[in-house]
Amino acid sequence: MNQSKLIILGFFGLLGLFGCDLPSPPPDLFYKFDVMPVGKGPSFLLTHDLNLDGELDLVTVNSKDNSLSLLYGKGDGTFHNARHIRLAEEPTMTVEGDVNRDGIPDLVVNSRGEEMFVVLPGNGDGSFRKPIPIKTGKLPLNIILTDFNNDTKLDAAVTLTFDQMEIYLGTGDGYFKKGETYLSGSRSFSGVSEDFNGDGNSDIALATSSSNSSSIRIFLGNGNGTFKKPQVYAKQLVPLSVILEDMNNDGKSDLVFASGKGDNLYMLYSNGDGSFSKPISFSGGGGPFALTAGNFNPDKYKDVAVANSRSSSFSLVVRNANGDFHYPTRDYVIDGGTVLAITSGDYNHSGMKDIAVASNFNNTVEIYLQRRSFK
Repeated sequence: MNQSKLIILGFFGLLGLFGCDLPSPPPDLFYKFDVMPVGKGPSFLLTHDLNLDGELDLVTVNSKDNSLSLLYGKGDGTFHNARHIRLAEEPTMTVEGDVNRDGIPDLVVNSRGEEMFVVLPGNGDGSFRKPIPIKTGKLPLNIILTDFNNDTKLDAAVTLTFDQMEIYLGTGDGYFKKGETYLSGSRSFSGVSEDFNGDGNSDIALATSSSNSSSIRIFLGNGNGTFKKPQVYAKQLVPLSVILEDMNNDGKSDLVFASGKGDNLYMLYSNGDGSFSKPISFSGGGGPFALTAGNFNPDKYKDVAVANSRSSSFSLVVRNANGDFHYPTRDYVIDGGTVLAITSGDYNHSGMKDIAVASNFNNTVEIYLQRRSFK
């Protein structure tokens, strides 16, 4: 046998060998159950029981027609036809909270185009009263709603497009008073709040994605609506969105973020004293953007689902028996592509978390329910 034939046989032998060793994706845990039309350009998704009927509802923020779409859940995985609320110009996100302390969920929505955020006081039946506008600085991007000064009233941290975070202290009636302003780094699209150091005060974690300041920034609260100088983690990893989840079951909320660099996701374990571990990387999909987490398979570890803006899909990243993240991911292709938003909840009372994703191009929300037996 001549040398060229030996080389070819050796090449295919190696392919066969490596092919046998390639790991399989995780089980096919979800199936597409429903597709629902919403407003134009859904860019954000929220899960909450807005009408207090015990069923989870969905809210989409639609940036192309300046609206909210409200999808009220029936409890079987289906939803009523969307109701729509017109908004101020260029909304990109919303957050839920009882801003006026009447025991009913309210919605707070940003408006980049009109430089404000808007409070929509809820009536408890899924409808909302006249909006309350709160003026902000230029181009508000993200709103974090919690009590920063320990007066039992919800406050708001608002990130601006260019290098600032503004604090607004709630008065308990749906209105806010302007507080301090902090340098935060530019393009903070996402942020979360938790007591990271166990002192009883609410802290803030921001995902800052601008090229000269990209990082996760931790602002430890003083308990009076002010914050200490931020601690900086994950420099130059271009965090696009960040979520809170106890990923190692130690009772402390960790941080998971999607990176605009290298199609990776990262995790920062909380040390419980306000500090965090070095970033631990794991693979996402093509263009990871938005995240949700929870127990998506029947083991003790929290898993991650990520909306991929470039590959028109969402990816399920589950944990192995040792707690490491499994590779490759299980990917679900979304009709119409351009997936910018994802959320999760038990939409059919199965006791298992389901997933909702939004197609920014098709103007739809797709519901994926968990299978009772896995493929």
